[in-house]
Amino acid sequence: MKRARAANAMGLTAALLLAACGRGEAPGPPPPAEVGVVVASVGTLPDRREYVGNVRAANAVDVRARVRGYLSARRYAEGQAVAAGDVLFEIDPSSYAVQLAAANGQLAEARATRVRADQDFARTKELFEKGVVSKAVLDQQRAARDVGAAAVQGAEAAVAAAQLDLSYCTVRAPLAGQIGRALVDPGNLVGESGQDTVLAQIVQVDPIHVYFAPTERDRLDALRGANQGSAPQQRAGSIPIELVLGDGTPYPLKGVIDYVDPTIEATRGTVTVRAVVPNPDGVLKPGEFVRATAVFPERSGAVLVPERAVQEEQGGSFVLVVKPDDVVEARRVRIGLLHDGLREIVEGVAGGDRVIVEGVQKARPGQKVVVKQAGQAPPEPAPDAKRP
Repeated sequence: MKRARAANAMGLTAALLLAACGRGEAPGPPPPAEVGVVVASVGTLPDRREYVGNVRAANAVDVRARVRGYLSARRYAEGQAVAAGDVLFEIDPSSYAVQLAAANGQLAEARATRVRADQDFARTKELFEKGVVSKAVLDQQRAARDVGAAAVQGAEAAVAAAQLDLSYCTVRAPLAGQIGRALVDPGNLVGESGQDTVLAQIVQVDPIHVYFAPTERDRLDALRGANQGSAPQQRAGSIPIELVLGDGTPYPLKGVIDYVDPTIEATRGTVTVRAVVPNPDGVLKPGEFVRATAVFPERSGAVLVPERAVQEEQGGSFVLVVKPDDVVEARRVRIGLLHDGLREIVEGVAGGDRVIVEGVQKARPGQKVVVKQAGQAPPEPAPDAKRP
């Protein structure tokens, strides 16, 4: 009996304790979120824009056989540098030398005929003035004289043509550059059927061209900077270019932009730009890819925030700013250049504004937050109070 009473007393005590705990106060609102901020700074920002560039020869010329004949010799080493006028190939000149000799003979004959016609006309004119011959005879001799002069002109032209054909038997470099492999070996017939046979190709590699394709946004940004006086106008020689080779080695010589295409590639929204770069040692080869960096003047007075502060969403970019009363505000921004982790803010943020870089997920526009400087450790939580 005593045991039953003890058990009932213990159950009653437990029930009273549970009831006492259930009558505790309701929990209060959650504390403000803690965020890390960085003050937007105003400074100078390097304007360097990097693109993938393709190296191309400044000029590429096919060396052709301009007359028909057997290729008798090659006078260069494949792949070597050649100067304008260097002898590259020789074509058998025998037939063209014969043609030149025949043309010279016809020229001599025409000149002799003209001399005789001039003399005949002079004598006929004297006789006409004395009334010995008629005017018709004088006119006939004048025509013979003129025909003789025309024959001389034709013979001189034939000689010049024969000399030109003979000169084509010696194939010379039309420009300075590097010549490729020979496409025809000596002993083969070239210029057959009136077709110019391609013998080799010369590419001009000093200077050399580098093509790249900035976006239309970059073009408009550069144009806007030029109108505001912060960037040079789009003109030849105004924007320097630096190159990095495929293995990451910086190219030691700088180039300049010398051409901007007046049209925009509709499918990609890009503009074709060309730079001319010195290449005295032939390091740059046509066809290779490089990294091309356009170097614009530094931008002063740029508003800068860490890149991680900028959030992207459909329709644009925004940042979260903590106002002086510690209330969060979302601001639409127009972003600019990126350099060393700092993003330029063209519109939407001013120097001195506090932008959130840590705890962005916890911050809500219109709510207060607890601010700490980004990069600092959060404060230690207060120790739990002892329960009574």
